[in-house]
Amino acid sequence: MSNRSHQVRIFALGDVLGRLGRRVVREHALQLRSQLGADLFVVNGENLAGGFGLTEKIFTETRLDWNVDVLNTGNHWHDKREITQFAPEFDHLLLPANMYNVESLSRGWCVVRKPKCGPVAFVNLLGRVFMKGDNACPFRAFDKIYCELQAEGVKCVVVDFHAETTSEKQAFAYHVAGRASLVYGTHTHCPTADERILEDFTGFQSDIGMTGGYDSVIGMRVETSLPGFLGERRKPFEPSMKEPWLCGLVVDIEMETGRCLAIERIQKRWSTLD
Repeated sequence: MSNRSHQVRIFALGDVLGRLGRRVVREHALQLRSQLGADLFVVNGENLAGGFGLTEKIFTETRLDWNVDVLNTGNHWHDKREITQFAPEFDHLLLPANMYNVESLSRGWCVVRKPKCGPVAFVNLLGRVFMKGDNACPFRAFDKIYCELQAEGVKCVVVDFHAETTSEKQAFAYHVAGRASLVYGTHTHCPTADERILEDFTGFQSDIGMTGGYDSVIGMRVETSLPGFLGERRKPFEPSMKEPWLCGLVVDIEMETGRCLAIERIQKRWSTLD
């Protein structure tokens, strides 16, 4: 990674899935954050509670024990209905700004201000290709949010783009290139190896992957996932508890300009946690 003068270092994790994913974060990601010297820690938490949604108990754990600066979500944000009761109390718990059941764009972005690294904006958006619901255009939603950030003088802008297809993620990244400091994909739970910097400004990776059990079908036990593909009666999904991986990225962003200076993919396996 690059020289740290006048920079902010951000450590981001993709979808953390279920009990095993939470265990990996507690036992390894927090130590890794310290080793990396990350100023800010951002996690996608839409799969934290049994693979579907987020409970208040688990949210409290991430906020206090993990010291997460921002918790993004995705299309499963509302799977545990209790989130509608506690989410409005926390500005840094983001919902996909353009999703059909999110009341306003303001629920999908926030600005984190720390003396050491200055203001950094985090934006949570949802793709539309192969996604359920009449979701608003994420491209235009970003444009509106970016105008507000410009008015506030915020230079560093980080986007979690929760989407199904690599083509939509790449198209979005080029749409915001030169404006967003970092765009990374979540949702597919499969890390891609295409991390790069677009237009010498915007860090990008199509999907930063899942933290959880990789002896699975995108985090769910193989035995509960295969029947649906074979035309058989599908069993209730159960999160895998085998072959834990931690997947994410770390980036350095120049505070004065918002330009991404370095991006590094993180993929670590801890077989001893089986």
